[in-house]
Amino acid sequence: MRIEFQASLPPIQSAVKIDGSEGNARVQLDVPASEMPELIKVPAYCSGKIFRVIIEVEE
Repeated sequence: MRIEFQASLPPIQSAVKIDGSEGNARVQLDVPASEMPELIKVPAYCSGKIFRVIIEVEE
């Protein structure tokens, strides 16, 4: 399954958080309302699973 939507990093320092003790990281995204139909698929299909994230910058 492929879920694709546009998003951006919010202009806040905590947009990318790195946990020093475990080495994990968390990324926050701003997603426009127009992308909600795709975004709501994420928890349903990805929860508890490993998935790949690919970043492509649109010009």
